[in-house]
Amino acid sequence: MKNKIIIVLIIGILIRLILASITLHPDIIMFHLSGQIVGSGNLMNIYDYIGRLPASDPLTRIFPPDLYIYPPAVYVFFGYVSNTLSSIIPASIHNSLTYNLHEVLGNWQLNILLLLFKAAYLPFDIGIAFLLTKFFTDRKNKFIAFMLWMFNPVVIYATYMMAQFDIIPTFFTILALYLVSFRKNLSDLKKLYLGAFVLGIGASFKIFPLLFVIPLALLGKSLKTRIITVAIGFVTYFITLVPFLSSPGFRTSALVAGQTLKSFYAQIPISGGESILLYPTFLIFFYLILYFRNGELNTLWHRFFIVLTIFFIFTHYHPQWFLWITPFLILDIVKTNLKHWLPAALAVLSFTALLFFFEPSLTIGMFSPISPNLYDTVSIWKILGLNPNINFSRSIFQTMFVGVAVYYIYYYFPNKSRN
Repeated sequence: MKNKIIIVLIIGILIRLILASITLHPDIIMFHLSGQIVGSGNLMNIYDYIGRLPASDPLTRIFPPDLYIYPPAVYVFFGYVSNTLSSIIPASIHNSLTYNLHEVLGNWQLNILLLLFKAAYLPFDIGIAFLLTKFFTDRKNKFIAFMLWMFNPVVIYATYMMAQFDIIPTFFTILALYLVSFRKNLSDLKKLYLGAFVLGIGASFKIFPLLFVIPLALLGKSLKTRIITVAIGFVTYFITLVPFLSSPGFRTSALVAGQTLKSFYAQIPISGGESILLYPTFLIFFYLILYFRNGELNTLWHRFFIVLTIFFIFTHYHPQWFLWITPFLILDIVKTNLKHWLPAALAVLSFTALLFFFEPSLTIGMFSPISPNLYDTVSIWKILGLNPNINFSRSIFQTMFVGVAVYYIYYYFPNKSRN
């Protein structure tokens, strides 16, 4: 099996590097610029950098002052890892990517820059692949899980084509799950606390790993253990923010980013000014179920999975967010001996179809580095001469996913026979 894994690993990495070099999503311009700003020694004022530039500076005409909406750890990563890897590329190429992308499209040096910048994700990506194998004892299942990750279109698309960093908090989520799930005994509190710490680190990139801290803490047998576990997760996250609290830009645009609040949009009005927020409602309900039906180590991933499926049911999610749930779909497929291939396939079909109802930069426009005319191309629907109802079509495929998610919740919902 070792040779098979090596072959899959090599082919998987080659696919990633090739697609990383020939695809571009406009978000990478902002990520790349943040790396340049931080790399030049402006980490602590990254959130206020553009807003404090003189009006004559070209950057103020291209980017808004509140450009940076992610936690500080994201920009530390881009500044000291991605930017360092791509620093061998001439400054003129870097400047063109920031100020005049059309000028550099089709230039082979841009392809190398894209490759190097995105290559920084590889350790987290490959790390997840190997971590997933640890959840199985059978060699065949280990290989299937590894292969499903290495050839997973969601992983490759979100990470190496869109260049989104969601692979990093996803890695820390799976690492925490691994550390805690393979405790030798329930009295081993070190790994429980370490798992909470790792989730806090993951949340320093995107906040969703904090959703898992309470299910993790409920594995503790005493109130003290549970409180300490929750505190470790949340305090770890907040410590990464403290140095930036004095920044006006951070407080207004990143401390409570608009994307973080998307899960609150789904609601039921009960008066002129009051509504029931659906995601928090069902999340609290699920937490209470876990509190009264205390979980076991081997069902922890079920609880993480359900927390995410509830989130996706009530949230208009960005394409890269689907990466968060992908490791759990793989665990489910392999642990059920491929019985759940159909719901997993429907989930991926929903994800893929939804991409074509967003702007072309998420599909055919991504290949502009090798075909510059594609950067400003029209949607695939106009090319095909079709005029679908965009909102209704999105609703159809979102509904498809919700049906799948509800099934998974039903299948893995904790009950007395499992606990």
